Amino acid sequence: MMFRSAAFPLLFVLGLMASIVRADEPVAKEYSTVMLSGDWVPEDPHQIDFDNLPRIPSQHVVISDVRKSKGVHQHNYLTFYAGKYWAMWSDGPAVEDRVGQRVSYATSKDGIDWSKPRYLTPEPPESGKGSKYYNTRSSKGFRWISRGFWQRDGELLALCSLDEAAGFFGKSLQLRAFRWDEDEGVWSDYALVHENAINNFPPKKLPGGDWMMSRRTWDYSKRGVDFLVGGVDAIDEWDSFPVLGTSQELAAEEPYWWVLPGGRLTALFRDNRRSGYLYRSFSEDGGRTWSRPHRTDFPDARSKFSGVQLADGRFVLVSNPHPKRRDPLALSVSDDGVVFTKMGYLAGGRHVDYPHVIQQDGHLLVAFATQKQTVEVLKIKLEDIDALTMPDKPLAVPPPYQPQAGDTILDAGNSDQVTFTGPWRSSDRDSERHGDGYLVLDPSAGGAVRFDLNVPEEGNYEIFAMWSARGQRAKEVPFAITHDDGTKTVRVDQRRDGGVWNSLGTYSFSPAKASVEVAVEKAKNYVIVDAILVAPRR
Repeated sequence: MMFRSAAFPLLFVLGLMASIVRADEPVAKEYSTVMLSGDWVPEDPHQIDFDNLPRIPSQHVVISDVRKSKGVHQHNYLTFYAGKYWAMWSDGPAVEDRVGQRVSYATSKDGIDWSKPRYLTPEPPESGKGSKYYNTRSSKGFRWISRGFWQRDGELLALCSLDEAAGFFGKSLQLRAFRWDEDEGVWSDYALVHENAINNFPPKKLPGGDWMMSRRTWDYSKRGVDFLVGGVDAIDEWDSFPVLGTSQELAAEEPYWWVLPGGRLTALFRDNRRSGYLYRSFSEDGGRTWSRPHRTDFPDARSKFSGVQLADGRFVLVSNPHPKRRDPLALSVSDDGVVFTKMGYLAGGRHVDYPHVIQQDGHLLVAFATQKQTVEVLKIKLEDIDALTMPDKPLAVPPPYQPQAGDTILDAGNSDQVTFTGPWRSSDRDSERHGDGYLVLDPSAGGAVRFDLNVPEEGNYEIFAMWSARGQRAKEVPFAITHDDGTKTVRVDQRRDGGVWNSLGTYSFSPAKASVEVAVEKAKNYVIVDAILVAPRR
């Protein structure tokens, strides 16, 4: 008993000392939440002024555009093989991943001048234009989805998934490989790669010689994300390893991975639960086991992203970092693949997404889509990546305007100073709004909403407008402000800056001349009228 009572304090002291040592040990940066660092990064990365990131010069080309025919282009991939650049993408009717969707491709000698697009896959089984299920969401019809190029044993393969087109994904889901026949100039269905699997990017080599790619099963939203390792002895021989927590800590989607210096792996995941940040996991054993994903401080729009390790060892990530919209497309640079210290603007002013980046002959090529209806490519000189310079102070957006004492708010759905004509309807679907709801004008409709400001006295007033930006929104909505010196029309892009007060300018008003009107003859997309704020300015 004396030994035990004497040993207890000794063990306690040793345990306390051990805990102190552990507390003093630095947390390995690979397992920290930090993924973005620099004097230019605000305390809250969501407040980065993404529109004013330093611009990265590039050449730009559109490979294919189906906006006029109202088709779908997305899931873009690039490779360089046999002296040519190759691009492939999902090519479907009307809305992404419906029955009848196929995969198309094009080639280029220089990445700028591209061949006319051609189909890579045949029509999905009994799901072509003659099928009654074509262009629908139905378990009775099928679709192909582009999954990337794979150069294996000197051959060029194109991976494509096939499944029922009712949701994401069908129970018959399979990943197939098409092989390029140079002599015949055609693609042929070559092999089944894996049942019940859709990858995000094609396989890459691990340090040990195996191939690895991500895997989502037809019920991945419940199961989570796996990684497939193998593919060396036979194209269909793989071991599948789960990433635990990818359906609990987050709703994992569209992962990307790379090998870090020293041989360990890291995987990045977008989060469909709308956290607005990327998640990250690590593997110490070549992808067989993974740490539970944790949220980083790298902002993300819940959008697909792509990366590449450059020949000089640096890492590049192309993504949509704005947490609320897929605009802009940005390129970030890291020296170690863990912490990114630079971020540059590639393309924007519109909905841009589904990037894929490769390095070739002193350039980066980035494929992406606009509104899921184009296939576009940027060709970027590596020297312009080297020249990317970040500000020496936080690059942050100004805080949104907050209503002050003396301001007046006119709500479109709850004010006797508001009149409207046309088939406007009320909605409360988007939480980014003022009050209980807002007015919506559907595409192709016409109508007007007028706010009579009734300012109390002659003077200068700043006018603000609020709208919701989620979903399909019009990009040039005219707000006509009538003031003492006439009428000024301010056109706003309602695809962005939703849920905040956006300034339309400061004007001189008198009680008899003070109004704001939104009048649209034929809407090209959904037009939102929510509320107007009038702020006195001395």
